[in-house]
Amino acid sequence: MALSAIPPVYVLYGIVAVGAAKVVYELFFSPLSHIPGPFLAKFTDLYRSGLTHMGHVDIHKRRWHQKWGPAVRVGPNAISISDPDMIKVIYTTKNPWRKSDMYRPNDVVVNGQRIQNVFNTQDAHFHSKYTRPIGGFWTMSKILELEPVMDETLSELLANVDRRFASTSDVCMLEDWISYYAWDAAANVSFGRHYGFMDEGRDVGGIIAESTAGLRYFAPVSQAPLLDELLDKNPVWRVGPRPLVNGFLHTVRILAEYRQQGAARRKPVDLFIDRYSGLKAQYDFVDDAQVTNWLMLNVLAGGDSTSGAMRSVAYHVLKNPIVHARLAAELDAADLELPARWADVTRLPYFDAVMRESFRIAPALGLMLEREVPPSGLELPDGRFVPARTKIGINPCVVTRDRGLFGDDADTFRPERWLRGEGEDEGAHARRVRRMHEATDFMYGHGTRVCMGKHLAKVEMYKLFATLFAAYDIKLTDPDHEWKYHNSWFMYHSDIPCTITRRNKA
Repeated sequence: MALSAIPPVYVLYGIVAVGAAKVVYELFFSPLSHIPGPFLAKFTDLYRSGLTHMGHVDIHKRRWHQKWGPAVRVGPNAISISDPDMIKVIYTTKNPWRKSDMYRPNDVVVNGQRIQNVFNTQDAHFHSKYTRPIGGFWTMSKILELEPVMDETLSELLANVDRRFASTSDVCMLEDWISYYAWDAAANVSFGRHYGFMDEGRDVGGIIAESTAGLRYFAPVSQAPLLDELLDKNPVWRVGPRPLVNGFLHTVRILAEYRQQGAARRKPVDLFIDRYSGLKAQYDFVDDAQVTNWLMLNVLAGGDSTSGAMRSVAYHVLKNPIVHARLAAELDAADLELPARWADVTRLPYFDAVMRESFRIAPALGLMLEREVPPSGLELPDGRFVPARTKIGINPCVVTRDRGLFGDDADTFRPERWLRGEGEDEGAHARRVRRMHEATDFMYGHGTRVCMGKHLAKVEMYKLFATLFAAYDIKLTDPDHEWKYHNSWFMYHSDIPCTITRRNKA
């Protein structure tokens, strides 16, 4: 009998029966039925995908964990964990757990073929092959060799702030200038030149907008990867943004110019383009395409993720005048050379506390870093069992609000929590802060897939804010003003209008 001959009512009965069976299975027979969570999340990943699209899924995740505890079922086969002690378990360096398919939408399709990179690959061998040659370039000692290059970018920022704002009383949209700085800084250490965002005071070529559009697509479809197969990866008509096209072409042009200049190019400091290009003689799989791939990851991670962390520092200091005043006093007493030197700012305990508290209260990364439970399964600390192949992970925006670790005021911006408390001995303080560091640094990931650029990001951010708050008096135009944000994997904060004047330390 042809399908068209089946009465429509029977088709409807069939759909209802399948739906009812799905409900019964997920509620009573699924191996995850003992893990509580939102009702709709038990049946479809579209629920968390929709919440992610709206831009504030981190708020929902925190509420779910407050209601249901350290393990919450956020999808038919997905568990969110809030216990900070589980970071070392899920993201172990010994027999690392495989990344889930949430990262696959980040693949690029070229001539019908999916191209993976070191960020999104699920293949441990691929990741090791393409990160091992460059890992030594990202140690703290190698990053500090680039400090003079970072100072060039900071000097460019200071010149623009003086010319555009400090001398004119014009309102500065601080979120824009932090983005311009972060992207220009990433370009300078990578290529030896800025994109020109600060110089022109705008998103040149729409590179930042392209990146934002790409992440706004990636965030929701990563929660339900089948959507990406239907949208961007379908072979008939691809639907979705084309992120970083202009950024890619810009990198290709710079690499071509670099090859043409050859030995005549002045190299007072080895930049990443120098370091990566030098690998072509050492590895048969390194060519210009691979160098371009590595450089693109440099600027993408260095631009979007770093600016997300930077905006948190700026906003929370400006929203807390007492913190701002104490910070300025410590910077004045240090009598810093400007641009501030890394060696000097690392000796400022309150400044360090402010930076870490800013990263804690609003991490740069806002979604769960998913892994697959290994074949042996996972026994949670409370004895519940999670079977193999379950997607599981921790969201930095959840773990950094853990009240058992950070106190009952974990939702409050309070840098003093990082300092040694009255009556607290040195050893107890060191142990407490070490655990806090582990949770806060989780915005860079953990284990074998940790972000290689974490040292670069930290040096750039510490130098930036020590320099800015030592040189300028920065104020929100309205002390009661609240920022806006959109969680699209990275945090996109907006609406931070400020006035800026040169400080008179006399």
